Amino acid sequence: MYNEGKNKLRSTHLLTMGPPPVVTGISPKEGPPGTRVTIRGEFLGTGATDLIGLKICGCDCLLSAEWKSRNKIVARSGPCKGRGDIIVTTRSGGEGTSTVQFRGYHESIGPVKESAVWVEETAPPALPWGRRPMSPTAYTPPDPLGLSTEGDDYKFPEEELNEMFPDGSGKLTDENFQPGWYLLEHHSNTSFEDLKAGLVFLQRKVEGQKEGQLSFLKANTGAVMDQLDRLVLLKNMYEDDERKNGREPLPSLQAAIEESISLADSLFSEILSRKENADKTREALSMLTRHKFLFQLPASIDKNIKKKEYDLVVNDYTRVKNLFGNTDVKLFQKILDEIDKKIEDLKENLYMRMKTMPCNVQEQTKYIRLLISLNWDGDAAWEAVSSRHQYLMALMNKVKDYFKQKEEQENSEKGKRKSRDDSGVSWGVSRGSWCACASAALSRELHALWPLARRYFAGELAGRPTDPQRHAELKEMIIAAVELFSEHMRYCLMGGSGAAGALPPDTLRARLLANLAHLREAYESLLKLDLPSQPLAIVEKVIFEYRVHGMSVFLQRALRRVKALSGLETWKVQDFTDYGAITGLPHLLESYIEEALSSISKCVLPCGRRETPLLAENSPPLLTLHKQTEQILMAFVSVLEGLVLDHEEEFDNSSLSILLEQSVEDSPESGSRSWQQKLLIANANAHYTRKVILDRVADAFQNYSIGPPLAGLKASREALSSLETRIGEQYIEQKGDPLVGTIEPSMFVGRHQPLTMPTDARPYVYEIINNLIAVHAEVDSICGPSSSRYVRDICETVCEEVSRLAATPLSRTAAFRARLDCALLRLACSEHLTRKAESYLIEALAGLPPLDNEEDKKRMDGLIQGFKKRMELQLACLNCNVETI
Repeated sequence: MYNEGKNKLRSTHLLTMGPPPVVTGISPKEGPPGTRVTIRGEFLGTGATDLIGLKICGCDCLLSAEWKSRNKIVARSGPCKGRGDIIVTTRSGGEGTSTVQFRGYHESIGPVKESAVWVEETAPPALPWGRRPMSPTAYTPPDPLGLSTEGDDYKFPEEELNEMFPDGSGKLTDENFQPGWYLLEHHSNTSFEDLKAGLVFLQRKVEGQKEGQLSFLKANTGAVMDQLDRLVLLKNMYEDDERKNGREPLPSLQAAIEESISLADSLFSEILSRKENADKTREALSMLTRHKFLFQLPASIDKNIKKKEYDLVVNDYTRVKNLFGNTDVKLFQKILDEIDKKIEDLKENLYMRMKTMPCNVQEQTKYIRLLISLNWDGDAAWEAVSSRHQYLMALMNKVKDYFKQKEEQENSEKGKRKSRDDSGVSWGVSRGSWCACASAALSRELHALWPLARRYFAGELAGRPTDPQRHAELKEMIIAAVELFSEHMRYCLMGGSGAAGALPPDTLRARLLANLAHLREAYESLLKLDLPSQPLAIVEKVIFEYRVHGMSVFLQRALRRVKALSGLETWKVQDFTDYGAITGLPHLLESYIEEALSSISKCVLPCGRRETPLLAENSPPLLTLHKQTEQILMAFVSVLEGLVLDHEEEFDNSSLSILLEQSVEDSPESGSRSWQQKLLIANANAHYTRKVILDRVADAFQNYSIGPPLAGLKASREALSSLETRIGEQYIEQKGDPLVGTIEPSMFVGRHQPLTMPTDARPYVYEIINNLIAVHAEVDSICGPSSSRYVRDICETVCEEVSRLAATPLSRTAAFRARLDCALLRLACSEHLTRKAESYLIEALAGLPPLDNEEDKKRMDGLIQGFKKRMELQLACLNCNVETI
């Protein structure tokens, strides 16, 4: 039973025993004896009476300990030296542990060293609750409301209390005591009911102290009688002294003192004079020794400035101002004036160093702090921000002037120096270097300016309150720098693209990509700085404009190359298609557009971070792309037109032999072609472009995820169709007019000879057939299936001319000859006769007398059959099966 009870008692004791104290933080971590140390940790006691021990570095500091809460104790360090633990002992938890250490040291006090002075201590009265505080200096009167504030960790901000009560105080003993201050400071979280209870307590306490004079005297009769006895004794002593020494004893005493002084002076005058001189000398030496720091400070300042140890200068100057700032000694004032003059020179030197660029941010921040420590009159941090902005602006202009001068020197060396405007500036290597340098300069300087400004507005660098208007000024500075950069980049990269088309495509793409990369690097660096949206939008706009400019550069290059196709046309057939024989021009057009779209897709179409899409639907750049593509296509139409229609060659249509010779000698593979053949080739190129190339161009746009220029393609098709019509009319005019012009002279050759019954067709019929064969051979060799329409149109013109020249013959022989000619022409051109041509021949035959006798009919049939046998090859050549398209 005894052991069981003992175990129960032990378990009960363990249950009531709390966790041991743990010290996790102190502030400060070192100091001389008497340093006020704030100790923080866990389980530091449940109350003031629970704290039974506190050792700092082995020294007992319990007497100075003030228990604040379970996590905080304030005490003063003892005469310890070196590092040691802080051990807290409580009733509830026992002896604790420490995870931090305090370092104590003994500080030697010199003549100019500041030292702590103990405040006159008065013993506080015993408190009605708990134990008395251990430190007399930390005594605070009890709460007059009788309310406990233990556990109330919230403290009302002292800055707000100073603003609410500028001339008041929250201390009960001060003359300017303000009850509102006291209540906000100690009872900001106390409920209204508790405050009412406190008021009742205070009223009861005051009423208890309001006793009358009679009751006061009754309660203190002994003390009052004792005081009366003392007064009677003092009166009797004063009367005895007056009877003994008289009513005025002071004159005799003064005379005796003066006599003793004169006698002493006569005896010790020489000794006293020597002593006085010695005392003065000793005092002067003592002053020099005691104030050695002051007298040596000017030389020390010069020495430290020479070594650039400005922190030592500031520390020494601050100390001497604290010690001798209000001195009345003229010698000290003279030395202080000399020191102030040196400090003013140092301020000017530091100010110039801070503003002199280039200067890194660390050095500039150091100069700012030094100027603030020296109480410089201006706003050093803002001056540093302004100087960086001015340097950035000057640097941008300097970069521009350098590369413009370099470009002029390069042009002068090449013999190309001349007066240029923006449209004639070369787009060369120097422009790319300019873009790289300007982008790097903007990024580097803004990475220094913006953090410096943010630290300034955060109060880290300001020696005085910041002006709210400075925010707007800083924003204007950033915007001005970015706008200047944007202006320079527009001039650098978009001001002179006139020579860009002469660059090889790979070089052009590489330079454009490099410049765009530099711009994007600058933009990315600004994004990392978290700048306002307005300067970011300015740089993003430059990038967008440059991308649009790059797109235009590729399209303009393609336009120039298309316009130069007229000089590349050799009229050598490279392919035979369903639309005729074509040269390389249509495929060159396709390749130029394909190359431009590929370059646009690779270089400028991809979007960077937080960039606007270049070719959004219905966006201005997309409309520009469509417009410039239409210009390229229309330029190709103009090239085809200029090759065959704007430079017409002279064509002699006076002789049939010339026509035949041209048809025979100018083969499709000939090095030099006739103008008529060029017309056919140009027409085939236009037809092939309209039917095939334009569709491929539209597909190319789709392949690169770009909306095709539907309006431009439609306009180009219409222009090509119109060009085909005009080229066909021109060819028919040049081929048909000479052929038709030979009919009338050939038809009436030998008209005055005697008429005999014809045995064959007249020569002009054979001439017409041979000319048609020549035309058919020429257009078939170039245009292929489409050659029939040219022969068909010429046949129609020939039939019209024959019908016009046909007249009613005066004899049977003439009528027979005319009918034979019409029949043979109809037979030869049977595959190429249109309804209109048929009507012309029918009209001509209708005007001739019919064949009445059988003999003429047989003769006619025999002549026709003989013509077929003789002209079988020619008729096969002329009437070969062709597909009319």
